[in-house]
This record gives sequence, C-alpha cells and structure tokens, in this order.
Amino acid sequence: MFKKILLSIVSLVFTLNCFAADTMDMSNPYVLANAVATKTVSDIKANKDKISDKSVAMDIIERDLIPYIDIKYAAYKVIGTSLKSTSAQDREKFTKAFATYMQKNLMSVLSKYTNQDIVPAAVPAGEIKDKLVSVKLYIREEGKKDLELILKLRKNEKTGEWKAFDLIGENISMLDAKISELSPIIKNSGIDAAIAKLQEIEQKK
Repeated sequence: MFKKILLSIVSLVFTLNCFAADTMDMSNPYVLANAVATKTVSDIKANKDKISDKSVAMDIIERDLIPYIDIKYAAYKVIGTSLKSTSAQDREKFTKAFATYMQKNLMSVLSKYTNQDIVPAAVPAGEIKDKLVSVKLYIREEGKKDLELILKLRKNEKTGEWKAFDLIGENISMLDAKISELSPIIKNSGIDAAIAKLQEIEQKK
C-alpha cells in the first residue's frame, strides 16, 4: 500500500497547471522541490482526519501542487512522436483530460498518505546552469526504511521559473509509465482513443 501511496505522489507531475504560482521561490529547483514536497506532506498530515473529504483533498492539490507543475510539457511528452501530426485543439483536449485524470487519481489515494515526512534535498551552492534537474528527496515513516524520491524539474527559458514534470519512486517513473501506456494508443488510434482510455481507467477507481 505504501508503494502505491508513494507512486501516487508522482501524479502531481501531471496535475492541471492553471493557477498562478506566486507563493514559492521558483528560481531554484532544489529550493522549490523541498518547499513543495514539505508543504504538501505537512498539510496532508494536518488534515488527516478530514482528508477523505474530496473537497479538502482537492484544496490541498490546487493550493500546494498545481502551480508548480509543467502539465503541458508532461502531456506533450506523452503524445511523443505524434505531436506534429496532432492539431492544437487535439493537444489541448488531451492535456485537459490527462490532467483531470491525474487529479482524481491523486485524490483517491491522498487519504492514505498521512504519517510520513519529507527529508529535503541538499541545495547546492552556485549557479545552476542545467535546464533539466533531478532532485533527490526521501520519504520517512517511523519504523520503516526511508524511500527515495527523485523529482525532475525543467527550467522555462522565457520566465526563468522551474516546474516539475516527473517523479521517480522506487525506480519507477510515472511519466515513462504513462508514455508507455498512452503513446501507442495515440499513434495507432488517435487522441480521442487515448482520452477514452483515461476515462475508462478513471471510472474503475
């Protein structure tokens, strides 16, 4: 169960990015990853008696996670080699459907994630010249071995802001998993078929 909870955090990589992000420093990926992870886990623990309420869970997702996720980049990675053959309308439609699915997926498991803490990553000194960075954090639960999380972030060259697009838990990348699952459907059957697949999975939860 804990593994499922751990991997569900990765869903933040795909959550809809539609709120302004003005409460955390987005100029440093290490600072941002530490702050977002710590704030989210802290708020979940503080609301553990109410987290089964979908509105409470969604409030935490929208406040703590959504502003710091590059949903468009992640969704386009899933579309993959089919990107050029899809229309702007299709890409937008898929991005919205994909984000909605991941939001609800995260909500369904959030109520179980109430007794862990984040061990933050060390923040390196000096300028970060790379455009893609992997930040290693740990999830700690009393009486259990720490579990490694790798949060992957990307720098927007126009704004200078960093946002997350993938998270790896127990050597499993949720972005890669979704690419493997949905990219062939998009390539062979089109965007609408991939959206239908997302909706089918969502209904089974």
